[in-house]
Amino acid sequence: MTLEELYQAAQAASTSQKWSQAASLWERVYQAQQTPKFNFQLVTALVADRQYSAAINYAAEFEGVYRRSDSAASLYLRALIGSQQFIPARMLIVARVTHRDWSKTASRELDAAERAATSEMAATMKTAMRRFYHLSDQPAIAQAEQIQAAQRLTYEKYVTAAKFLLVDPFLHQLARVEVLDTLRALGVSETVTFQWLDQTVISCQPSALVPVGTDSLAKTVHAALEARIGHQNASLSQELTASLRLQLMYLYPRTELGITDANAWVRLMLNQSPTTPATNLTAGEEKMVHLQSVIQKYNSELLL
Repeated sequence: MTLEELYQAAQAASTSQKWSQAASLWERVYQAQQTPKFNFQLVTALVADRQYSAAINYAAEFEGVYRRSDSAASLYLRALIGSQQFIPARMLIVARVTHRDWSKTASRELDAAERAATSEMAATMKTAMRRFYHLSDQPAIAQAEQIQAAQRLTYEKYVTAAKFLLVDPFLHQLARVEVLDTLRALGVSETVTFQWLDQTVISCQPSALVPVGTDSLAKTVHAALEARIGHQNASLSQELTASLRLQLMYLYPRTELGITDANAWVRLMLNQSPTTPATNLTAGEEKMVHLQSVIQKYNSELLL
């Protein structure tokens, strides 16, 4: 079949509400031409056919588009709720908080779904809550999987456990940062305590934070790295940029506590050597070298 023939067949299947067939046909159309329009048609068919996980995966490819209109956001929300992805569903609502009428309706729909899940799946929810609470019992590499599983918790249960995890001294730092960033995306406005990279406990208001790696100092450090290495070696530039992005995740949400001089941080990062320690450093540079070594230690835990 040509693309036009596939399109006509997919339209006919959707009109006839033959959703399984429509989903299959729209998927073929979308694979041939990956546009937001065809993505929306595919996700519509998948949601109608209750293939919620597949719908979420496809919608995520154009997530920004789905946030723009009420109809697209409602479709995405139905997929998330249908898959019991309550935390991402709440994040979607928070991201569209300025669309007040839509947000109110969406919040009521999500609240009802959470109440139903709490009642009908009490044992499952309790197990997920317990595993999330004891996240640090898992090896560092396995913590990401449990964080993903916690996306099915209700808002109240997630936030309750998250507050404990933010100061759990045995949790991997990247896991702690991911939990904090989720609280930011959830719009949590109350002050929480957070164990920072050097084990200092700080206070912050998640809803007032910017996303990881988007603060002004992070942008300055990225510019310093680009100025230092230029575009002479594309693969090396990509590798170093990725390394710096990871370092900035570790320093979240107080980048300025770790990087007191953007150019010095980049220089120390590029000259870092386990066999030849840097010498003649200022006190500020010594602190930055120490933090970079702490980051390396955490990274090594991800390989175990």
